[in-house]
Amino acid sequence: MKPQKRLLAVTGITALALALAACSGKDAATAPADSAPDKGDKPVTLQFLRNGGFPEFPADGGEARQEILKALDKAGIKGIDYKVTIAAGDEYTTKLNLLASSGELPDYFDIDAKTLSRFIEQGLVKPIDEYLKQTPNLVKSIPKPYWDQVTYDGKIYAVPNGTRPEAFNTPSVTSILVRQDWLDNLNLKQPTTIGELHDVLKAFVTQDPDKNGKNDTVGFGATKTIQTNQALLTQFRSIFGAFGIAPTHWMESGGQIKKGMVLPETKQALAVLQQWYKEGLIDPDFPVMERKQLEEKIVGSKVGVWEDDGYLVNPQANPVAGSLVKATPSAKLSLIAPPKGPDGKQGFPETNAAASAPLRAMSAKAQNPEKLFQFLEWMASDTENGGFNYVTYGIEGKDFTFDKASNTITQTVSYADLYKRGYSNPIRMVFIIDRRWTTPEVRSALELAGKYVIPNQLWRTVQAELDYPDLEAKLWPEYLIKIITGVWPVEKYDEFVQKYYQQGGQQIEKQANEEWKKLKK
Repeated sequence: MKPQKRLLAVTGITALALALAACSGKDAATAPADSAPDKGDKPVTLQFLRNGGFPEFPADGGEARQEILKALDKAGIKGIDYKVTIAAGDEYTTKLNLLASSGELPDYFDIDAKTLSRFIEQGLVKPIDEYLKQTPNLVKSIPKPYWDQVTYDGKIYAVPNGTRPEAFNTPSVTSILVRQDWLDNLNLKQPTTIGELHDVLKAFVTQDPDKNGKNDTVGFGATKTIQTNQALLTQFRSIFGAFGIAPTHWMESGGQIKKGMVLPETKQALAVLQQWYKEGLIDPDFPVMERKQLEEKIVGSKVGVWEDDGYLVNPQANPVAGSLVKATPSAKLSLIAPPKGPDGKQGFPETNAAASAPLRAMSAKAQNPEKLFQFLEWMASDTENGGFNYVTYGIEGKDFTFDKASNTITQTVSYADLYKRGYSNPIRMVFIIDRRWTTPEVRSALELAGKYVIPNQLWRTVQAELDYPDLEAKLWPEYLIKIITGVWPVEKYDEFVQKYYQQGGQQIEKQANEEWKKLKK
């Protein structure tokens, strides 16, 4: 039986391992080498394979390698060296598969969830539970639901992405962006309900919000429905959220879980969107709109409202916002909370942080797992002798400064320069979200985005979803677009639900509930 058919919850043994690691008072990153559970101080060169575009990174690890080895020695971690090999995209996938087929996988490497499942089945990767007992800083940075996603038959096979504890390090960073200067021009307040949002959109379309004397603005801008590396990205998520729905998430209903797209509240949201489209409040081009085209409309001051990241509130932190302000110096963007619906519900779909960057797995033939996880624990630690800041930002005082009072990291050199010297992302074998470099206004926006999220009850992909991929990738987008644009009446939604279950949804839902119940035990 394939692992992807029997993704089990963390067992008592695994949970105990995580608890021991999280509660341990010993900092494995700074423990003396003779107290660490490795196999002595015999030097080992750890082999890493990274998926990314870092052309500046030197093949020999650059000056950073020697500095990092000194820092490891200072932390009492001896006998470790490392070698990083980098490839990107399809080249990386080809390289990884060739190494796997030849039995020469590196010690530790980037991997996606589907490839991980295959490698487990083939015996190419090794469980890491026993090594996590010695990594308290690493374990505490990664929430248990993320570990669940890389647990197969009760054993953990990969390191997912983590996050620092600050509220602005929320994985979910998206909500509604609005042209604040347009609101100010029309003496309007930021909308808090879908009724108020309707009125703002209408004003943006009909009242010349940019004061250029032309009828050339649209209200709600959006792109076509697209498939990301995490899930299908449905547009107008904030409007579905006003009815308590995230269409592509698993949501609890009547003691079981169902896809949000089959719940009756989805029909209510579609009715609102169809009416708004009929009134001309939604960009008529959205069904065929690519992201680049939407960005061109944003920069050209044609769109008043759209769903995007909180980074855009600072023009210096985002190229699209920067281009907008360059073209229109008076432009100002605000991130607002998702609007409340008729029953006071609101929210935006939770982001799967565990899959927002590659997972990382250890080869079954890794030469010294104990030393590998000593290295990873050091990278995850921000204690005095830990390597988190050092690896991520370079040398304090030379490459960055840290203001403790405001908890702010200020980078004084470019990332390209860090990569060239061997620091930062190319060697971040532990990825932990850290946005201490952001400005106060961005932090506030991100905290707001993270406050109103609709959780996904099951992040795992069950086998039936792989067997019937068109239900979510094709059937749902077809009905979504045709109903919103008025090609089909809202009542046609009932036909979608019927087809969903007839064409594989019943099996998908059955398997999903089986997995969900295991996780709840």
